[in-house]
Amino acid sequence: MRVALGVDIGGTVAKLGVIGETGEIMRRADEPVIHELPAETLVGNLLRAIERLLAWSQEHGLEPVGMGVSICGYILPPGDVPDYINVHSLDGYPLRPQLVEAFGLPTVMDNDMNCGVLGEYHFGAGRGVRRLMVMTVGTGIGMAVMLDGQVVRLAGGTVGNPGHVIIDPQGPVCVAGCRGCLESLASAGPISRRAEDMARSQRPTALAGMLATQGRLTPEDLYRAAEQGDAPAQELWEEIGQWLGRGLASWVQIFAPEVVLVGGGVSQAGRWLLDPIEREMRRVGEPYFTRRVHEVKRAGLGRDAAMLGAAALFLFPGYTPTYGF
Repeated sequence: MRVALGVDIGGTVAKLGVIGETGEIMRRADEPVIHELPAETLVGNLLRAIERLLAWSQEHGLEPVGMGVSICGYILPPGDVPDYINVHSLDGYPLRPQLVEAFGLPTVMDNDMNCGVLGEYHFGAGRGVRRLMVMTVGTGIGMAVMLDGQVVRLAGGTVGNPGHVIIDPQGPVCVAGCRGCLESLASAGPISRRAEDMARSQRPTALAGMLATQGRLTPEDLYRAAEQGDAPAQELWEEIGQWLGRGLASWVQIFAPEVVLVGGGVSQAGRWLLDPIEREMRRVGEPYFTRRVHEVKRAGLGRDAAMLGAAALFLFPGYTPTYGF
């Protein structure tokens, strides 16, 4: 049986797995990512986790054909070094050569959004879709596209940084320095702040009791309040979906996808998020392109998408990324 290792280095945890050709996660492991640690220590912890997975594979008669590594950031030519990554201690660190030296296994790094769309295309809700877009809404907002079976790569081996498309020039400044970008208005942090502002307002809302009890609010709290019938919470989801729908309308007119999948932690809000996203996309977008979008729905693989997609770099031919601006 052909298997590959998939490694997804996220902002709080690295998700690792031995993956079969049908997307079966035969063995998995999680390794905490502690930003305060130096790169050598972080990578050392990662190497030990990979070593344990390889030992398990050997015990079960499996020999991985390669290892795909997903990172949230760019990759410098020729594909060895992460750049502008969310785990800043790994910026400029020769990660791929270290992995190859440690295990002698063919290894490729790719952007996490690219890996996510690959995972959904082969194993998730995007199977069989000729023109597929995946949008993630979480700590940040990301997007990647598969067109006719190929990942779209425009800048740094990615589509760039579409979560920072400017949709309100009078809006807040995001952590990356953009004013009024999509991420500054509709990612997890701004959603939590809007929920807390609503809880502190004079308007009756279930959010006030949640904030008093917990001291802070999350998008999950906003979802729970909406499910309980709380009108202010439902209105906030409508507002958040409108911002995201406007961003999506712009992307759709560039890439003309047939299906849009929405993933990331915030997507757990389900219809409260997805319905206003689609309504606003169709309201403000150019109909010639929005009519081509058959559906906007939730992604299928959850937190495993990038890990599975990283393994797909070796399980399926033709996905070796190219790098550079």
